[in-house]
Amino acid sequence: MNLPVLVSGAVLGAHGIGHVIGWLPAWGLASFQQVSRKSWALDPVVGQRISESVAGVLYLLPTIGFIAAAGALATGQPWWRDVAVVSAIGSLLASVLFPAALPPSSLVGSTALNLIVLGLAVWGQPLLTQLVRS
Repeated sequence: MNLPVLVSGAVLGAHGIGHVIGWLPAWGLASFQQVSRKSWALDPVVGQRISESVAGVLYLLPTIGFIAAAGALATGQPWWRDVAVVSAIGSLLASVLFPAALPPSSLVGSTALNLIVLGLAVWGQPLLTQLVRS
């Protein structure tokens, strides 16, 4: 395994683990300063209890997805990219619906990393292909 694959896998995996900040509080399993379980969009429509359940799912899926993508990248599985893209889209959706679920600096960093993943998926296919083959 080469260094770019190792670093990329570590970044994807760490990003996935970072999503626990969103789903643990949503399901009442932990609490963190500077975060809220409220959704500006869903709470008024479905109520806070259902909204919190949705938040938990929306933050849990990228946790699993990014960790799976990291493992797949590290082992040379071709599907890692697709899982990373779906996870980035899910993470962005969670961030839009529950922006206060992450501390502000984490929200900015998460959004930036998700956009980088999506940008590489759209415009960086040769780079990604070379990364896996190296």
